[in-house]
Amino acid sequence: MNIRQLEAFHVVMETGSVTLAGEKLGISQSAVSKLLKSFAESCGFKLFTRSGGRMLPTPDAKLLANEVERLFTGTDRIRRLAQAVKDREWGQVTVAAPAALSARFLARILGPMMGRQSDIHVKLINQPSPRIAELVTTQQIDIGLSVQPFDHPHVTSQSILRFAMNCALPAGHRLARNNVVSVEDLRHERFIGLARDDCSIMTIDRAFQLQGVQKNSHVEVPMSETACDFVAAGAGVSIVPPFVGLGYGPDQIVRRPLLPVTAMDVWLLMPATRPPSLAAQKIVEVIRDAMHPYHLRSDHAWT
Repeated sequence: MNIRQLEAFHVVMETGSVTLAGEKLGISQSAVSKLLKSFAESCGFKLFTRSGGRMLPTPDAKLLANEVERLFTGTDRIRRLAQAVKDREWGQVTVAAPAALSARFLARILGPMMGRQSDIHVKLINQPSPRIAELVTTQQIDIGLSVQPFDHPHVTSQSILRFAMNCALPAGHRLARNNVVSVEDLRHERFIGLARDDCSIMTIDRAFQLQGVQKNSHVEVPMSETACDFVAAGAGVSIVPPFVGLGYGPDQIVRRPLLPVTAMDVWLLMPATRPPSLAAQKIVEVIRDAMHPYHLRSDHAWT
């Protein structure tokens, strides 16, 4: 008993004709008859009787056909699944990113794609950049987004975004009238800062230190999105990436470029010891495209 015999039996059951089965399978009528004969011999009972030019299944063949139908239904599903993988419409992908990206930004950019392609399954993990590097190294995740570079033979690391930090101001704040905000402008402002373990805190602190400005820390929060919540409520000002707090309109938060330019990078980390799945490649493309508008260009007028 082999798959070709099962296929011939399955198609004859569907069409009721050896001739039609041959046409569907792309083989001759005699070849179909030989496959049916050898299949019947393997089964040990008669499968069909002839009546008016049609092949009528015996009761035993009908019982057998139910199991064969399930087999070919599964085969069709595998075929469709293989095509979906090829077309990058199926796959399981785990993405890890710091809170500034994972809290809302990734949901905004991946949500539309996930709505269109229900067979791609994404698991999004919120982790600090050092932990993300570890997860990529041990192949526990497929895609890592980090604000720190990472050099390891088992990890590919590529900068996919260089962005300038923005000053987030409550709507109606006096500095909102300015086209840009300098660190000096923030000398006496109530500042919404990030926790000491946030990777961006060193970059922000250095910007203040270089200008000889002491931050007037008013509130400390765990992530940039929360900082925007406080800014929108009028609790103070903050320095955040340009892709956070996007749920707030200009009537709640005003964003202004910060001078001197304070830049950071987003690094794409992926396992180097195995090729990414087609689904992972598609997600990377979506992330790259969504980050492009935030890329810091050398021709910015305020630089």
